[in-house]
Amino acid sequence: MKKKILITGASGLLGRALVNQFVNGDFFVLAQYHTSRPDDNKNCQWLRADFSDLAGIRDFLKKNRKQFSDCSYLINNYGPITGKDITDLKGEDFYFDYHHNVITAFEIIDFFIHYAPLQGVVNVGFEFLGEIKAYKKILTYAAAKNALQLLTKSFEKQYPDIGFNMVSLATLEGAAVKAKSSSPNRVSPESAAKEIFGLIKRRL
Repeated sequence: MKKKILITGASGLLGRALVNQFVNGDFFVLAQYHTSRPDDNKNCQWLRADFSDLAGIRDFLKKNRKQFSDCSYLINNYGPITGKDITDLKGEDFYFDYHHNVITAFEIIDFFIHYAPLQGVVNVGFEFLGEIKAYKKILTYAAAKNALQLLTKSFEKQYPDIGFNMVSLATLEGAAVKAKSSSPNRVSPESAAKEIFGLIKRRL
């Protein structure tokens, strides 16, 4: 029987690479998306959800509780980062990124701990892929990433039997991601997905 995994933010650049990696790695993937649903795959089921507020997160978890009852693995890859320049950032921009990276991860992990046979979790701290320049996003990214890392460590301490990992793509925290590009400021989504797959496989 195939192992089941939930991947949030599965329709994005890294998300699609993760879905392909795990489907090809003999997993059945539950793939959360918000607006753009990719093509169906026989080993992937797409689940629409809006995580912009707590009601949306909790509705998603409640509606799909039966689907998650035999789901052992989780990748929190959901988390839009503001695209504003530093000079345009306001307090609500920090909360926006904090909510999407940290509160969403907490709600889903806590639910899975209580209602699913959770064995392994990877939290993705967002950085830039492709040509997006970090200086536009570094402040809100750093705030959300640090909080997500503390959350990961807290869960790890409370539940030592579950494998918790924090991956920061560009700074290589949690996985030895190697950029397959001529530019030092780019990380290949495929190489990142491969490394994250390796973290989950260690829990099998």
